[in-house]
Amino acid sequence: MKTLVLAVITTLTSISFAQTDVKLKDQIKGTRILENGIELYNIGLSSDAYMNFKQSNVISPGSAKNLYYLASVEFDFKSFHEAETHVTEALKLNDKKLAGDLELLAGQIHHNLNHLDSAIAHYSNCAKIIGEKLAKEYNIPALIEQCNFAKKEQGNGTISLRVPFKEFNTNFDEYAPILTQNGQVLYFTAKNPDSKGDNMNPEDQSYFEDFYFSYWNDTTKTYKIIYSEDQDWNTEGFDALNCVLSDGLHAYGTLNTSASKEKTTESSEIFELTAEKPFVWDDQKVVKIPGVNTSFFDGSACMSDTFMLDEYTSVRELYFVSDRRAEKSLTDLFVATETNGIWGESVQALPEFINTTGRETTPFITEDGKLLFFSSDALPGMGGYDVYFCKRNGNQWSNPINLGAAFNTVNDDTHFQYYPALGKAVMAGISELDGLFNYNIFQMDLNGKSFPFMK
Repeated sequence: MKTLVLAVITTLTSISFAQTDVKLKDQIKGTRILENGIELYNIGLSSDAYMNFKQSNVISPGSAKNLYYLASVEFDFKSFHEAETHVTEALKLNDKKLAGDLELLAGQIHHNLNHLDSAIAHYSNCAKIIGEKLAKEYNIPALIEQCNFAKKEQGNGTISLRVPFKEFNTNFDEYAPILTQNGQVLYFTAKNPDSKGDNMNPEDQSYFEDFYFSYWNDTTKTYKIIYSEDQDWNTEGFDALNCVLSDGLHAYGTLNTSASKEKTTESSEIFELTAEKPFVWDDQKVVKIPGVNTSFFDGSACMSDTFMLDEYTSVRELYFVSDRRAEKSLTDLFVATETNGIWGESVQALPEFINTTGRETTPFITEDGKLLFFSSDALPGMGGYDVYFCKRNGNQWSNPINLGAAFNTVNDDTHFQYYPALGKAVMAGISELDGLFNYNIFQMDLNGKSFPFMK
């Protein structure tokens, strides 16, 4: 009997050691895959990193570190619901080393999901864990202010005016809407599988961008894209249309072929389309204005019409985005000015009450030069990019004013364009469609409305 018992004990011990050995091997394998994923993530290869994090989570579940990185990539991909699930699981594991990072990430995720009270709670928890000094470095007080700003905007009964262009919004990104020809033509830019060249960005596996022409159909009451060779100005690189003047003789966009086989540009550059007959465009040409199109990113340009600054001074202005001051800020707004038919020798950065140390982007100047709209992620707002406007006072701009919850959300809101003659505006923004978050395009009917920029 003793021999039998000893044999059983020996067998069970062997099984126990074997199981422990398998678990240890799985743990080592999972850790190796996780660390490899972190390396990929840190050099910008997010899609490859994500596959590693998912694999590691299957092999070695219950790792707060793995769940944190899994949620981080999902947050970057705007898969906010999945990110919320994984960051919640990670928080339950009570990993003290990751507590501050997890609380911050949870705050950001809930912020983007418009769960504002929960976001504030997570941001506050993070600030307590990491201390006041680090909290300021991580911009946590500003994030809490954004949540409170959004709560105030949403709590005052303001109704969003945004109506989606349902015929174009997909689970890919659509943005930069432009209305022309009395609203009968809609141009927009998109990243989708039918982009010319079928190229994909290796970092996030998104398609290169192309711009599209669509025309209003009175029968179906929708816009329809017209694919035509004589309107195919897209390259195999990145192509975006940013501005079309109402006379149909000039349009401006952004071109970057540095990542394609064409390689006609070294970085993003601003191009112009011209036409002898309105809206019948000639070939695109890179803009040759002093100070524009440098080795830095230059793009998202918008041109005013010629207007009188005073009795003796006619002015035309090109506003655009550049990262040429990267040592001070991320992206800023610049202006090139043509005075009495002569372009200045250099461009000027907009003043610091407009340009922040964060990101300013997608400027739009009304053709009369009186209103400037743009997006910023560092001025007081609801979260992400918000849209702001400034009014011209002589040769100066007023302080930026947030457009509020009628137009902005807690996610990125950009590419705002206002057409007084149509009583309409268009814009782009990250919103949820079929459970996924991505850029979509919207229009707003402003007839009968009264906003500060309309006065």
